[in-house]
Amino acid sequence: MEKVLRIQMLGGFAAYYGEKAVVLKKVGSSKSIRLLQMLLMSLPGGISKSEIMDNLYGWNEKGDMGNRNKNLNNLIYRLKGQLTAGGLPQEEYVEIREGICYFKSSLPLELDTQEFEEILKQAREERGTGRAALLWKAIELYCGELLPVNLADMWFFHKSRYYKKLYLWAVNELEQELLKNRDYKNRLALYARAAAIYPFENWQLKLMRCNLELYRYDEALAIYNKTVDLYAREMGAPPTGEMQECFESLVLMDENHRRDAGNADSWRNMDKIFMGKRGDIRQAIFEEEDVKGAYYCTYPSFVDYCRLVVRAKERNDFPAVLMFLTLSQKKRVPRSMDLQEQMQLLKEVIESALRIGDAFTRYGNRHFIVMLVKTKLEFCSTIFQRLEAAYSREGGKGELWYYADMTQELNHTAI
Repeated sequence: MEKVLRIQMLGGFAAYYGEKAVVLKKVGSSKSIRLLQMLLMSLPGGISKSEIMDNLYGWNEKGDMGNRNKNLNNLIYRLKGQLTAGGLPQEEYVEIREGICYFKSSLPLELDTQEFEEILKQAREERGTGRAALLWKAIELYCGELLPVNLADMWFFHKSRYYKKLYLWAVNELEQELLKNRDYKNRLALYARAAAIYPFENWQLKLMRCNLELYRYDEALAIYNKTVDLYAREMGAPPTGEMQECFESLVLMDENHRRDAGNADSWRNMDKIFMGKRGDIRQAIFEEEDVKGAYYCTYPSFVDYCRLVVRAKERNDFPAVLMFLTLSQKKRVPRSMDLQEQMQLLKEVIESALRIGDAFTRYGNRHFIVMLVKTKLEFCSTIFQRLEAAYSREGGKGELWYYADMTQELNHTAI
């Protein structure tokens, strides 16, 4: 059986000849690899030499056409050596005709980008029951953006946007098919896959809503909390307002499942559901184990807690302080030291070193915010020293900084 050269470019670059990976010496943004990727992306029509040179060598060298031609010829020769050293047969691989460069090989070639486009073309023409299967097949081929390490390059960026547009079309079309068939299981899988590829494009909202339609409140809440942590860790911001609204209405049912207000049986059934849920509610609200240390919560929950503390101070005056903690990396720390591991360690230190009435949350990559209740501002230095000593004692390798202010000074400041 003849070996096939298979190329993956959606979600990352990889090449396989038969069952073996083609290992190229320089992977990523090296010019020879980018040349190969441009040639493959331009099949079957090829790409002009001038377009390749403008992309690989920039506009600043355009005046010296002879030098650019020489560099490109050397690059083609080097690419051929890389491919054969990686396990492919001896061939030319690059052909130039009338100023146009082509990828040329006698090997059977399979490109995930070409297969993706071909399947979607079939899906556009299909009107029967097989359309959903074609859309699923295309969506499963799309493992992420086209050649993500090259997205800083405008040539690849525009290509990536094109494939992303096709992917989103496929997702939306499949969603409509699944909605018509009331296929909740595959809708959940569809939204989860889209959220994994594009975590900051609100796919989690559809995933939450689909769970709500199935009365899966715990699953919807877990998705929300996970998304809040992701946004805080990667972007230092809460999720979209639309997602927070969805969180606030977790107990509401979708339009298709709402009860008739005039139907007494419906209300009795709702009462039964609530009575049966009391144990779950009690378990969700009250902590059964021995409560120790500061309370960690998500950013939106922390904001609500702080607002409640400020309101409580109006009735029973007591001191309360917001402390902002920052973790910075010390000089001469080994590169193997992982920031996320250090932040997790600091989280555990805060949790154990502070009092039961204090609360804290993570804010961005390197920050925690702590609400210290019944604590005066002048004691913050001592508290910080206690945290710093505990962090160091537990093996912390970073450097801590803090800033503190009384809550009355922050009444009109957005947290």
